[in-house]
Order: sequence, then structure tokens, then C-alpha cells
Amino acid sequence: MNPTTQHQLMLKIVAGSAWADGHLEPQELAYLGSLLRRYGLEHDTELRELIQEPIPMEQTERWMADYLAQASETERMQLLGAIGNLMIADDTVSPEEHTLLDDYYTLMAGIPARPEAAPNLVKGVGQFFRRMAKAVGGR
Repeated sequence: MNPTTQHQLMLKIVAGSAWADGHLEPQELAYLGSLLRRYGLEHDTELRELIQEPIPMEQTERWMADYLAQASETERMQLLGAIGNLMIADDTVSPEEHTLLDDYYTLMAGIPARPEAAPNLVKGVGQFFRRMAKAVGGR
């Protein structure tokens, strides 16, 4: 995967994670904007549209499975860091958000060096996102 495509997919996942509770806080929107600028994607129409309308969780799950199937451990940690930064953008990390980050790390750590050998990758990603939506939506 070329770096631009990787960054686009990572930003889609982070945007989808931001929409997990059904809305974007101003701090989350600002953080997403900073990611777009950091990766030189602030003019990417598709990415800009993703921060305007809620993203279905199923779509974010598909993006996550695609990303994790191709990402190196370093790239996975970058994604984890971006989602973590999104969660702390409002200066508050709830116990649920902390648990979700731990669960996400565990999910990524369980992916073998060759993700195509992990038939349960999509199922694990789906379970993670359902837990995340439940925890974030229940704030």
C-alpha cells in the first residue's frame, strides 16, 4: 500500500471512530483537521465529506479490516495513537475509552505477521467496534 493510500485509509478509520457516538465534538473535528493537514490531505474531497456526515459503523469495520490486513506493526501503532489522540481531544478520557484503547491494542496484537492467515480478523474488528460504540454511546 502506498503511503498516501495508507494515510487516507487511516484517516477514514479515525473519522469513523469519531462518529461512533453519532456526533463530532468541536475538539474531535479540530483533531481530524490537523490529521488532514499533517498528511497533506486537507483538499481530499472524500475525506472532507467524511467529517460532515455520520459514518456507518459497518463501513468503519470494513476499512479497519482492510487496513489491519495490510498494515505493519508500526502502522498499526500509528493508527492506535491517532485513535487515542482523538479520544483525548476533549481533554477527558473516560474509563470506557481507556478500556477501548486497551481492547484495540489487544485486537492488533492478536493479528499475525501475515494477517491473511487470520480468518477471524473481520469478526474481531466487528466485535471491537460494537464494544466501542456501546461504550462511547453510553457516556
